Amino acid sequence: MTLQHRAHGLMGLLLLGGGILYRFPPQESHFYPLCPVYATTHLLCPGCGGTRALYQLLHFHLGQAIHLNALITVCAPMVVAGFLFWYYSVLKYHRSPAIRLPRSVVIGLYVVVVMFVIVRNIVLNTGPGLAI
Repeated sequence: MTLQHRAHGLMGLLLLGGGILYRFPPQESHFYPLCPVYATTHLLCPGCGGTRALYQLLHFHLGQAIHLNALITVCAPMVVAGFLFWYYSVLKYHRSPAIRLPRSVVIGLYVVVVMFVIVRNIVLNTGPGLAI
């Protein structure tokens, strides 16, 4: 399988997944997977509420998406933009672009995710009426 075929396959999966998520709300459809971290610990992982946030983002309800999962809401457009850049590069130049993140950026991203989890669980366990 060539790189272009894989790129087209990934684009198809992205469009199919986005279409399913756009059409079937996670609050009403029960085929979406449950979070194993939340099911066992009742603590919110970095992705908890992400499917519902993406659904709201696809319907341009930014406020609700941020309320459900701010990290996913901020990162999803950047991930899609990065994928589209990769897809364009593969189709135009027949190779993947060489993208390297400095170690400090990777460490910073890990710190942001860990802080997000800590703050989110502290606020939700002590804050009044915040539902995720």
